[in-house]
Amino acid sequence: MTLTYFSDCLTAQLEFLGKIQNHGTLLVADENDIIVAAAENAGEWLAQEAKTILGRPWMALFPQIHPPSSLSSFEAIGLSGIHLHPVRINGKSLIMARHRTGNHVIIEFEAESDTNAFGRDRGAILAACLVQMGRTDTEQAAAECLMRFIAMVTGFDRVMLLQFLPDWHGKVIAETLKPNIPGYMNHHFPANDIPENARRLYTRKLQRLIADANTETIHVLSTHPDPVDLTDAELRAVHPVHVQYMNNMNVVTSFSVSIVLGDTLWGLIPCHNISSKPLSFADRQLCEHLSRIAGLHMSGLTQLRRAKERHMHLLVRRQLRQDVQANGANQPVLQRQLEQLRASFSAEGAWLRYQEQDFFNGDIPTGQARTALLDWLSKQGSEPVIARHELDPNLKNNEELRNTASGLLRIELNHNEFLIFLRKEQSAHVEWAGVPQETAHPEDPNAVLTPRTSFETWQQLVQGIAAPWSSSELESALRLRTTLNEVFEFLELEQKSLTDELTGLGNRNQLNQTLNGVITQFEQTGGRIGALMIDLDDFKPVNDQYGHSTGDEVLIKLAQRMKSFLRETDVLVRLGGDEFAVVLTHLRAMGDPERLAERLLKSISEPITLDNGEQVSLTASIGAALYPDHAQTTAELLHHADLAMYAVKRRNRCGFELYDPAISYTESRNLK
Repeated sequence: MTLTYFSDCLTAQLEFLGKIQNHGTLLVADENDIIVAAAENAGEWLAQEAKTILGRPWMALFPQIHPPSSLSSFEAIGLSGIHLHPVRINGKSLIMARHRTGNHVIIEFEAESDTNAFGRDRGAILAACLVQMGRTDTEQAAAECLMRFIAMVTGFDRVMLLQFLPDWHGKVIAETLKPNIPGYMNHHFPANDIPENARRLYTRKLQRLIADANTETIHVLSTHPDPVDLTDAELRAVHPVHVQYMNNMNVVTSFSVSIVLGDTLWGLIPCHNISSKPLSFADRQLCEHLSRIAGLHMSGLTQLRRAKERHMHLLVRRQLRQDVQANGANQPVLQRQLEQLRASFSAEGAWLRYQEQDFFNGDIPTGQARTALLDWLSKQGSEPVIARHELDPNLKNNEELRNTASGLLRIELNHNEFLIFLRKEQSAHVEWAGVPQETAHPEDPNAVLTPRTSFETWQQLVQGIAAPWSSSELESALRLRTTLNEVFEFLELEQKSLTDELTGLGNRNQLNQTLNGVITQFEQTGGRIGALMIDLDDFKPVNDQYGHSTGDEVLIKLAQRMKSFLRETDVLVRLGGDEFAVVLTHLRAMGDPERLAERLLKSISEPITLDNGEQVSLTASIGAALYPDHAQTTAELLHHADLAMYAVKRRNRCGFELYDPAISYTESRNLK
């Protein structure tokens, strides 16, 4: 094995260091059970020097011990990982651990310790852990349960539970201490204390012992130029920086247990002892088994929590779709739904831009601060969802944005529309275990990781940081984007089906929809509706004399005039040609339709100046009917208003008539 020196712990491939700790020895066998690598201290443990072992068959050296290739019988039935065996070599009682890496088998030997008695009831510890773990209902509670069992098995002076934060800084969220041992509860450790290359190893190898920081490491000799991967080796040495780190903390023996959820390193359980303390192979394996149990349980809790969050978001999206499609995207509906969405994303503020209008809910920055935020967002690319839990350094001087928008989740919608959720700043004094050095980047050739010399508490005021957005929230944001685009597209298509293309007014579909909705409401609450049918008198000559484009111009101008006389709650529609209709909701008096008709007739009769300077004068015939006085249904109401309107046309035109049930009307639509 090549003896490679790694000068920088930040970038080193630590698994190929080519050294082991000296509390045991190591051999490597190939697929033919030939020894291809051996630790230089093999002679002290196996009574055969490393140089004489290299290249020899296993059975020639240890005929009483099953060869490394026998691991295949375990792997054939699904048993992999490290296998422990008590052996006697040259009169010594040793524990042998074997595991496969690629085409090689790594064999490690350690002395049998007082805690290594195989009669110890580790099964009872596993069972007790299973019972107590099953009673936990949060990831942190499960991790704390694991920490207590690790502390019991190891008996170390200080056992901490370190949870990794989104930026890979670590925070101590629980600990157990022996008397007079200092603790680090609620202290933060910077990400470079456990750099990415170390975290990768912690994710693969769930437990790691550094038996004595004060002892020298042992080189591994090899018959091959390429180093063997020691990722899963129990004896693998650590980088000198890590050893110095332990010395600076006054720690002699260190044992770490990883907490892995799926493929993600959730946290670590660092165990420290201020003096050298042995921890047997079997006890380390027990801790690894406990960690796997905790990881499975915590993964299940995470999946359950995320499933509940997904279901909650699904219900909110369904309710939004139903509400908007049933009631339209008006201000009350959008405000109501915006509040529900804000709550579902645990945001303090929500901002929707739809059809060039802004809708707000909760705490939102004022106009100037919002403009600054949009300017910043415009430079962040076109990703459908942008999530930040820390305010950009260029914006941190803006106190208002810090207070209201330190966390941001922007959902891009169609037509330059968007939905933004905002979270407030969580300003706090963070306690660090010593002053953290500036972050070193692995790609920086000049970056060197050096251990801190002090772990005294150092406080830092952290500003412009909010609670991070969870993975389920980011997933739900993408699904919400799809829902909103679909709903708004549906409304756009529906609006087209309800709109007269020429005038921009509603059409007959809009008329029927409006009347059906109001009548349904008034059947429960009571109220009176007026329906007016308006037909222009002698409009055909306008088209014949000036052409259809001029006729269209006249219709548009008349529509604008008539609309100016209506309340916001009233509806004016064009039925086609020169016919219009008005729905008057919440009538206060029987005479309201006639008073409106008089104003409309006067307005219509005023000359209309065309683009060429000529003027056109028109009149109209208007008929009206009332709900519930004259009709009980939409069709009946419009029919009766239509009869009254044609009664006007049969007389002298240019007038108004309210439907009278006592009169026998002649039905005719040929009077134009």
